[in-house]
Amino acid sequence: MALSLDLTSIAIAASVMFLFLFTQVNMASITIRRMHGKKLKYGFKTPFFPVFPIIGMIVAAGLALYLLFTHPQSWAIAIAWILLGFFIYKFYISKKEQEHYAPTVFNQGPEERKAFRILVLYNKKTATRLLKIADAISHEKEGEISFLNVIKVPIQVPLTLAQEFGEPGMKSFDDFKKSIEHSIRHRYLVRLSHDVTEAVLATVEEQGINTMIVDFSFLRNNRKLLSLSTCDIIGVKLRGGFEKDIQNIVVSYDKGRHSNLGLELATMLSKFYNSGIRIVRAVVEPPEEELAILNKINEKMFDLELKKVPFEKVYPVSSNVVIKLLENFGKKKSEVVIAGAGNQSDQAFSPKTLEIVDRSKKTVFVVRNHRFSEFRTRTFWRLLSSRLEENRYLYRLYIEALHLAHLVKAKREKGRYDEEYFDAKIS
Repeated sequence: MALSLDLTSIAIAASVMFLFLFTQVNMASITIRRMHGKKLKYGFKTPFFPVFPIIGMIVAAGLALYLLFTHPQSWAIAIAWILLGFFIYKFYISKKEQEHYAPTVFNQGPEERKAFRILVLYNKKTATRLLKIADAISHEKEGEISFLNVIKVPIQVPLTLAQEFGEPGMKSFDDFKKSIEHSIRHRYLVRLSHDVTEAVLATVEEQGINTMIVDFSFLRNNRKLLSLSTCDIIGVKLRGGFEKDIQNIVVSYDKGRHSNLGLELATMLSKFYNSGIRIVRAVVEPPEEELAILNKINEKMFDLELKKVPFEKVYPVSSNVVIKLLENFGKKKSEVVIAGAGNQSDQAFSPKTLEIVDRSKKTVFVVRNHRFSEFRTRTFWRLLSSRLEENRYLYRLYIEALHLAHLVKAKREKGRYDEEYFDAKIS
């Protein structure tokens, strides 16, 4: 490359890559502080955090953009280098990392793989009940179920010398398979690791997992798993009488993507176990926004073909909505509660969701959609559409596509808001 290209362009391309690196370093400093907080001992703390890292990100990104306009060829070279490095890492180095930090000592399952994959983090006390959730999802999605048993090895023992640690994990699966039906259909994995979270993340990436089911106690304070995972997560807080409780489901609806995932999960459980569903919404927003949320719920129900589902509103008398929600949940003795992770930008779970988990006497499913939030997606699209306007041909295609989407949506919404799909009950 150095022989075929101008040396100045190569030098500037290296500068662009270093600017990308400095931008990521500043982002990483913010992420590390958020993930680990006071758990780490910092030799030095940046004053006025996170002001200086944000300024560093802006300056580095600004200089990189300046070079885009003044030396566009350097960006092309830098991007080519980055893509080459990404493919080398993705298809070679990452596999070596997984083998080093979380080697798989046991992998048993059908040779034929399915597109949709569910991972259950194995615990002999909860595995059979978590399997009931996975069964409903796999039936609806025509997917496969994998169980992961992570054996934590003491930090002083090298993983290359810890093969005997995997034997209890394999034996545990032998006992488990005898206790469930159709055990031959599932996949069973045993990994060794000094860090359980590293092993879970490696499995999610290696196996192409779409949904992970895990005990909420492991998930609750695991910011590393929540930040880096690339699949939807269902955290389960189990209580007694789970088999009976699953016959009735109440969905606590916020207004974000997590609650929509909760409705999808409730629908799959209802179809598989013939469970009853009801939706509860705490009214905390202005009337116009509440009406918009109501329409969103109605649209989601229509998409999921949910009919005659009771919808109940609760009106909190104070800022703490959990009290009224818990009163509503207490109407039925046997019931499973599904709650979204919440819409906190700086926390994995909203305080309301955590309070419901702690105070409810029923089994609670906390669902977390890993995809970009609606706010971030819209912000990105606004930036992209502004660039489209600069090219009249692309902009014309964009307008035509937008017009077509509007017509399709109008046809779908026609006749949607009827009592067949929305049996509202106000309480």
